Amino acid sequence: MSRLLLCLLVSATVGCDEKPAMKGAVGVFYGGQVQELERIVLDPVRAPTFGFRIEMPDSAGDTDHQLRWEVVRPGPAGRRVTEVGEVRVPAGREELEQVLPIDLREVGGLMNVRVVVDGQVVIDRAIDVRKP
Repeated sequence: MSRLLLCLLVSATVGCDEKPAMKGAVGVFYGGQVQELERIVLDPVRAPTFGFRIEMPDSAGDTDHQLRWEVVRPGPAGRRVTEVGEVRVPAGREELEQVLPIDLREVGGLMNVRVVVDGQVVIDRAIDVRKP
């Protein structure tokens, strides 16, 4: 019986130390939200505000977060173009939004977005970007 009680106590203690998971969304910014769409049709007059939002509920600690993103877009002549960015998020900040510009002259096709925070993949998603 004491062995069972010890196992329950250890599992309860370990469970309490777990940090809340980081959440991420990638899509079109609209009205304070991120619309996670599978397909974006570009407006010929103006491009939508496209990007990602990361929620870091565990950032109350003393350490900064290292955030890195990679966007692979369709390019000219069927080639793929890779854009990489990196930013240090100060400790205590619980949310970060990053705009990823879309040029209306861009070639339509599949865009891959990957966001890594402190070595943990938070977003890894493909979005179909089309011209009307």
